[in-house]
Amino acid sequence: MKRATRFVTGAAALMVTATMALAQNAWDTIPDPAPLPEPAVSGMVATADHEKVYFEVHGTTGDWLVFLHGGTGSALSWGNQVPAFAGDHRVLLIESRGHGRSSWNGEPLHYERMADDVVAVMDALGIATAPIVGWSDGGNIAMIMGYRYPDKVARFVTFGSNADTDAYDMENLSKPPYTIESNQSEMAYRSLSPTPEKWENFSAAVYQMWTDEPHMLDELQNIEAPALIAVGQYDAISVKHSQDIVDRIPGAKLAVMPDASHFMPIQAPEAFNAMVLEFLASN
Repeated sequence: MKRATRFVTGAAALMVTATMALAQNAWDTIPDPAPLPEPAVSGMVATADHEKVYFEVHGTTGDWLVFLHGGTGSALSWGNQVPAFAGDHRVLLIESRGHGRSSWNGEPLHYERMADDVVAVMDALGIATAPIVGWSDGGNIAMIMGYRYPDKVARFVTFGSNADTDAYDMENLSKPPYTIESNQSEMAYRSLSPTPEKWENFSAAVYQMWTDEPHMLDELQNIEAPALIAVGQYDAISVKHSQDIVDRIPGAKLAVMPDASHFMPIQAPEAFNAMVLEFLASN
């Protein structure tokens, strides 16, 4: 059994699940995401360094909307979100290199390279620009895109994301849900990955990335897209760090979500979805 704290001491895995017998509150739990509906389109995009990045699209009309999962997660993380957005949007789910069905050549993982991969998928699908919703590592990638690829990012929402390695709320990390044991990230990886035998190497590479990266606080001042930086009241990422991010992105807004931990998109999906929809509709 792996401890959930191993998945949240960096920018947190999203596909863990665990027994809730000892939990007292909704924010102490890590429920399973809802199953994803069948995508309208799915496929692979080849990157410049010959990796294959998996994507799927839900919905056939409306503006594009990109969702980016967290560390060691996959598109399956968004089962509670897709039905709420796909009626009015074409929802694009992208699996970061090495995650889910995307390939990995065994080299060190880096957030900037993952941002390049997102752009490669958008270009392959002819998406000039789109809003981005990023959970944990996915939000880190969205912030990097905001200053490296400003034309690609119409606006973005991050949840439980970090711009520096000194970002964590150690008091929260000492309590549930971060102390709940689970091996579900490994199970999901082995069921989806083209190289299921690489789980140990892959997870070690993700943990190393969490240890070494990101360090982008200074670059955030170059972001021009409207940004909502959200964090749970009981998140693994501290509210102070989230405020530091907001202070550096011109015009960014902070949302501290009450009674929520790092897993709000699956703990309280209605509230999470409403927050995102409100921001997407705002001026």
